[in-house]
Amino acid sequence: MKNLLLFLLFSGFALSGRAQVKVILLRDTTTYQVSQATLAKKYPALSELLKAKPQGAFTVMQKQAKQLDEFVKKRNDIPQKGFYLHLHEYYQSDGKAQWVLVNTDRPQPDSIMAKAIKALEEFYSTTSYPASGNVPFRTMSVMLYGKSFIAPRTVRRGAGIISTLEAAEKTTRPDTVKMLAFNQLDLGAVPEIVYRFPKLEELDLSKNALHELPARLTADIPTLKRLSLLYNVIPDDSVFITRNKHLQALNLQGNRLTQVPTSIRKNRRLESLWLGNNKLKELDGKTLRRLHQLNDLNLYNAGLTQLPKTIGKLKHVRVMDLYYNKLTELPRQIGRMKRLEQLAVAHNDLKELPPSLTKLRRLQVLYAHHNRISQLPDSYQKMTYLTILDLGYNWFSVAPEVLAALPSLEELDLSNNNLQELPRSLGESKRLKKLYLRSNPLSGTNAKSGPYAPIIQQLEANKTEVFY
Repeated sequence: MKNLLLFLLFSGFALSGRAQVKVILLRDTTTYQVSQATLAKKYPALSELLKAKPQGAFTVMQKQAKQLDEFVKKRNDIPQKGFYLHLHEYYQSDGKAQWVLVNTDRPQPDSIMAKAIKALEEFYSTTSYPASGNVPFRTMSVMLYGKSFIAPRTVRRGAGIISTLEAAEKTTRPDTVKMLAFNQLDLGAVPEIVYRFPKLEELDLSKNALHELPARLTADIPTLKRLSLLYNVIPDDSVFITRNKHLQALNLQGNRLTQVPTSIRKNRRLESLWLGNNKLKELDGKTLRRLHQLNDLNLYNAGLTQLPKTIGKLKHVRVMDLYYNKLTELPRQIGRMKRLEQLAVAHNDLKELPPSLTKLRRLQVLYAHHNRISQLPDSYQKMTYLTILDLGYNWFSVAPEVLAALPSLEELDLSNNNLQELPRSLGESKRLKKLYLRSNPLSGTNAKSGPYAPIIQQLEANKTEVFY
């Protein structure tokens, strides 16, 4: 696939006389007789086409994001309170947009969404993607639509909680304080006052401007159990942790980490580790495997392209979040995580789920939506404890027969696929409580009059809620 995409230009330009781009809400794809699955087959991912030049792909995506952001900010009809738009963009080989599917991070009024769609139509109709070549391609981006997304400071209140530096200095009973909530205080360094409290259990330093996790936090506060440094600016070489047996939860999300800090292994009794919203080059399994008490691992949007084979060494992890990464496959060794109960691999680029997941006999919840999965192994019937399975926004054209064989399944999401068929055995599922079929060719107003009406009626007779 060498030279499939050539960088011909790196700035947008106005176009005239071009075909009108279709900008629609993701929920309306069925109305337009289109699906992400069918579009993805025609438009390969830009990141795939440029595997050999990942930095090149990142550069053009940044330029496109900047173009769109500048365009939107010039408008006078954007809302005061911003929200995030998730944009699935499909381009011709010359960089002209053909389809843009829009989703939001939370529900918005129709009037606001109408203005957002109009603004996007104007942008994509007049601006070319800052790269072109000889094949069509697709990409995805997230943008803030609105004037501001700065939330007011969240102030924690309650017995044993102090949330300001002034109150921390004035208190005459530091021995009664269990939590310091110093979030959103524009701190550039950890204030000395935190070491005043002999029974401190929780320290929240999130959303500041800290450049370092000092060793004193673990060395001089032996009662500290939970530490949050969410959304600061801490780099790899500034995470200092002393050997301890008291810290149970550490949140380093949204910093400037490119690797798992090796000093984390010194938290001998750490149970929860959140490293999402960083740009990790790889996942260091050797460091993580030293955390023998770890049961909650959050790697949301961590920039991961693959998981190490040593992931199977994390024997105690019960919940693992891999949302919004760039994974194309899961290693078979993931089946060795014997205590795993909840696995989230949604919003990746997976074409299949490994058969080894059947070895996870405790797995109860599996989120695998927004991938490119089109089939499941028959061996998945061995997943006897699975109660929630989300396969929405994938490439299924036929619902796998094995779904009806999952004995504990209570909630199944197959929405936004390309389903043409439902297995009749699915209608016999006795424990299924909810089935989501929205935005498929067999859904909508004709679902109850089509060939699968008897299956839907049988499910509803069994008190299964069917959403179509």
